[in-house]
Amino acid sequence: MTARITVRWLDDSKLLEGGAEVLPRLSGRGHVWIDVLAPDEAALRAVSAAYPLPPLAIEDCLHFPQRPKFDVYDDVTFAIWLLPHVLTGDGIESRELDVFLGPEHLVTVHREELAAVNAVAEDARSYLARGVEWTLHALIDRAVDDIFPVVEELSDELEALEDAMLEQAQPAHLERLHRARRSLVDLHRIVNPEREVVRALARLEAFVAPEAYMYYQDIGDHLARLSDTIDTYREVAAGTMDIYLSATSNRMNAVMKTLTIVATIFMPLTLISGIYGMNFEYMPELSWRYGYFVVLGVMLALGVWMIWFFRRRDWW
Repeated sequence: MTARITVRWLDDSKLLEGGAEVLPRLSGRGHVWIDVLAPDEAALRAVSAAYPLPPLAIEDCLHFPQRPKFDVYDDVTFAIWLLPHVLTGDGIESRELDVFLGPEHLVTVHREELAAVNAVAEDARSYLARGVEWTLHALIDRAVDDIFPVVEELSDELEALEDAMLEQAQPAHLERLHRARRSLVDLHRIVNPEREVVRALARLEAFVAPEAYMYYQDIGDHLARLSDTIDTYREVAAGTMDIYLSATSNRMNAVMKTLTIVATIFMPLTLISGIYGMNFEYMPELSWRYGYFVVLGVMLALGVWMIWFFRRRDWW
């Protein structure tokens, strides 16, 4: 995909858009939002010519994926934000949004189309009118809200697995459970560092207006709730694993119990047939006309009695 630079700014409260060619004319023109899709070195160099970007941060933007982080430079703040989503039957995939926040400019860098970026872009005029920190707040707020359906989808999967394992545990259920647990671990690794990023942004007095502080704190509260929910579902996943192990153990015990009873029933029958299988010359029953049928009758009666005995004792 070819790099695409979209520049949004206000002119007499009117939202204007352009490409990389307008960047040299925008310095000092007020709040500007520069969005870079599928970045390459040339695109970031073009942005840096108008709004200087730290070389180390540019290097992070060109090497995906990164972990959530927050760096403060002299004239700009750099943050990395991850947006998780569920891959059908294959765990969690995270998409990266790199952000440069300056006094009057916001630069966002991402490889794929992001729903949060597209949603904020539709109402960019109202956000830019308040300031670039409010535009960044809207982006992060929507990104955090998009995590809740991911967690809900995993919770539904865990509930379905719990019910299925209580009914009849299968190896396929265990594989699904492992995927859900890995997804929860991945979410935990994303959400917890992002809480620190939001805290740092909220305290950033140089670039974040005081009236925006509480709004960033609200995002932090949402992330804290997400973190608690993820921890709860990780415990649910551990409990579901215990259910699977218990169900498997109980099923094995039932099988062993049945095999033991069957073996116990056949033990005396095997003994009788073994005795008469020796065929010694002076065994009187060998020459008795009804000996064979009598022995079979005794064996049948003994087997029926043992089955009745086990049933009465609730052993089988």
